Amino acid sequence: MDKGTVLFHTKFQFSDGETGRKLIIILNTPRKNEPYLICRTTSNPQYNINTQGCRSDKNIYYINANFDCFLEKTWIQFYEIFEFNNGNFLNDHLKGNLKIIGCLKSTTIQAIINCIKRSEDISNYHLSLLK
Repeated sequence: MDKGTVLFHTKFQFSDGETGRKLIIILNTPRKNEPYLICRTTSNPQYNINTQGCRSDKNIYYINANFDCFLEKTWIQFYEIFEFNNGNFLNDHLKGNLKIIGCLKSTTIQAIINCIKRSEDISNYHLSLLK
């Protein structure tokens, strides 16, 4: 799987330990021994952001409905970036918990990554993986 792949995870584990159904996006194409970086999305209009594009000050990238593979308005959240190793992805897929939904256009994923790079909240380690 490469950066820009959109996945549906039926048992995504949040940082608070809860699990739930979530669309996630792969942000990088890892080299040997590097983790996949992923961010989650929401279609719940909890943000007062309705203009497509970057809001790095809010750690959000907004995508209009029916754009790329998203049918609904989608807010890509990157205030938390999650790490997965290849084994975790494979295990989740074999258990039926992970399904590929589609892939973002290269211009869209690059715009998201550029937005993330402008955030003050991203670690230097994660920045190095987004090369």
